[in-house]
Amino acid sequence: MFDHFWRAVAIGIGATALMDLWAIFLNMVFAQPRPNWGLVGRWVWHLSDGKVFHDDIGEAAPYAHESALGWAFHYFVGIVYGIILAVLAGAAW
Repeated sequence: MFDHFWRAVAIGIGATALMDLWAIFLNMVFAQPRPNWGLVGRWVWHLSDGKVFHDDIGEAAPYAHESALGWAFHYFVGIVYGIILAVLAGAAW
């Protein structure tokens, strides 16, 4: 069971990394803007104040390490999705 947990974590990290590589590809080939995980970090930081909704997150007070927090949260969500996939699909998958 513990082995399945770590495999699910690896699936989440791998899928998130592939999504990031896809974003880099789209940026290089089609000049699509890359995701701004700093704004996600700002949103996560403001959760500690109980603020969930913002009219414009860009107007919210910045946090010094919001980019790192955003990237960490981005991968945290990917890991959670990997775990959910493993639970729903089962060990046979």
